[in-house]
Amino acid sequence: MAREELRVNIIIKGDRIFLGAQATDCDPKMATMQGNLQTALERIPSFVEEANRQWDAAPRNPKSTIPEPVAPVRTATAAASKTAAQPKFF
Repeated sequence: MAREELRVNIIIKGDRIFLGAQATDCDPKMATMQGNLQTALERIPSFVEEANRQWDAAPRNPKSTIPEPVAPVRTATAAASKTAAQPKFF
């Protein structure tokens, strides 16, 4: 399905490439690879096709099934004990 709006990001640092694609009402698709600008530009058409297939099947990633973390139990702090005075040697 053709998207009304599609943004493609390319970030290159050294020989590492980050590709990202974002469409309206869809979760982003991201990938990393090694290469240069030419490698990234050659990869964009197939990357966009993969993103469109993924978004056609399920535009949003599934919700996490990991339970929320339990809040730590607050314990009463012991009364601050007075430290013993240091002995005077002189």
